[in-house]
Amino acid sequence: MNISTRLSVLAERNLRALRRLATAFAAGLALVLSGALQAYEVTPMRVFLQPGGGQNSATITINNIRTEPLPVEIQVLRRVVKPDGEQVFEPAEEEFITFPPQVQIPAGQSQAIRIQYVGDLGETAQAFVVQVTEVPVNKLEGTGIQFTYNFGVAVYVQPPRARARLAVSDTAVADGILRFKVANSGNDYGFLTGQALEYNVGGTRVTLTPDDVATLVANPIVPPGATREFALPLDRSIAAGAGGPTEVRLLRGES
Repeated sequence: MNISTRLSVLAERNLRALRRLATAFAAGLALVLSGALQAYEVTPMRVFLQPGGGQNSATITINNIRTEPLPVEIQVLRRVVKPDGEQVFEPAEEEFITFPPQVQIPAGQSQAIRIQYVGDLGETAQAFVVQVTEVPVNKLEGTGIQFTYNFGVAVYVQPPRARARLAVSDTAVADGILRFKVANSGNDYGFLTGQALEYNVGGTRVTLTPDDVATLVANPIVPPGATREFALPLDRSIAAGAGGPTEVRLLRGES
C-alpha cells in the first residue's frame, strides 16, 4: 500500500481528531485564563496483577504539582465493556484493600497508594478501575466556581496462564462504513491496539499500523469470552468499490 492511499484512508478521521483537539484546546485555554488549570499526576495508568503468582498488590503514585494541598479519595470500580464499546463502572470496594483510602497531599509532594486484590478470581481475568478523585474544598473567595479532577488507573487481574485469543468475523461494508466483530475465546483481556490491522475491500488492501489502530479505535478492549463490534469509516474511493467479499485480519493475536 502506498503512502497516498493510507493518507486518504485516514484523512477524514484525522480531520475529526483535529477538530476535537481544537475544541479541547479552547476549553483548556479558558481554564488557563481563569487561573484554574492546575491538575495532578498519577502513575502508572495501567496495572496487571497475578494473584496466582504472588502478585496481588501494586503501588500507585499521586504527584501534587500544585502550590496548595491536594485532598483526594480512592475508589475501586469494576469495569464492564459492552459489545458496542460502551463502558459501565460498578462499585467493587469489596474486591480491594486500598491504603490510604483518603489523603491530603502537601503542595509539591507525592503520595504512594497501595492497592491489594482480595477477591475471588477464578479462571477468567477481571478488569477494574482505581479512581483517584479530587475532593472539593469549599472556598469563599473568587467566583465560587471550582474545578476538580479525577484519574482512572486501569487494573487487570489475571489468572495463571492467562491468554487472549482474538478472531475476526462478520465483516461487511454499508454506507461507507466497514463493520466487523472480534471475538475473544481466551481467558484474558485482548486489545486491538499493539497490533496491526489489515482489511481488503473490493480488491483494495489497506494495512493500519498499531499507531493507526490506536488513533481510530476509541475503546480497543475485548473482554474474555465476549464479542465486540467495531466500525471504521472508509475513504470514499474504497467504499465505492465495495460489493464483493470483505476481509479483516489482525496481523498479531488472531487465532
